[in-house]
Amino acid sequence: MGRRGRVVLRRIEDRVRRGICFRKRLAGLEKKVEELAVLCDAHVGFVVLSCSGDDANPHHFAAPATHLELLFH
Repeated sequence: MGRRGRVVLRRIEDRVRRGICFRKRLAGLEKKVEELAVLCDAHVGFVVLSCSGDDANPHHFAAPATHLELLFH
């Protein structure tokens, strides 16, 4: 059964909760991008930067034949 109504997206004010949510959603996003690359034989890559400052390293994924991986290795 699906959701009823539209979900309202708002910024999470608590910095700790926002960081936890960021890391959880990032893991899901990485999984979906990798699935897209494998299932559809697509050249995909993505870079995510955290604005919180806690996690200064960029998170990235590139399919094996995508040139994006050359930027980070």
